[in-house]
Amino acid sequence: MIPACALLALSLGRPNPFSFGGAANHNFNPDRPEIIGLIRHPVLMALGLWAGAHLAVNGDLAHALMFGGFGVFAALGMALIDRRKQRQIGRAPWQALRSASRTAAPGLPPRAGLRLWAGCAGVAVLVGGHHILAGVTIWPRFLP
Repeated sequence: MIPACALLALSLGRPNPFSFGGAANHNFNPDRPEIIGLIRHPVLMALGLWAGAHLAVNGDLAHALMFGGFGVFAALGMALIDRRKQRQIGRAPWQALRSASRTAAPGLPPRAGLRLWAGCAGVAVLVGGHHILAGVTIWPRFLP
């Protein structure tokens, strides 16, 4: 869950012309793609990580169907969004933008430290409030 929260913290509110949403996509700079240079769909990747982490610790059929469904949704969503964006932007411009952002050195967004602290706070809130959100207390497992 820590990598999923870090991905969300580093990518939410940042320009991302490859995925759904994104803030001010016209400001995306393929020469400084930030996390998008590594992962085109960081929110869906975070969802997949969340689903995988929960599949690993919940072994019954109901959880396998629920978290497996979220994992499949994340994986298929990435492919479907790629196809849709290629259709919207045009295949050649999409490929050129993708190539430029993949070859550039990925970096961290402005105020990355603050964003990562927010991600850590998100993990703490999720661990502390898991009993409210999901009905299962998990915080004792995080103590030494």
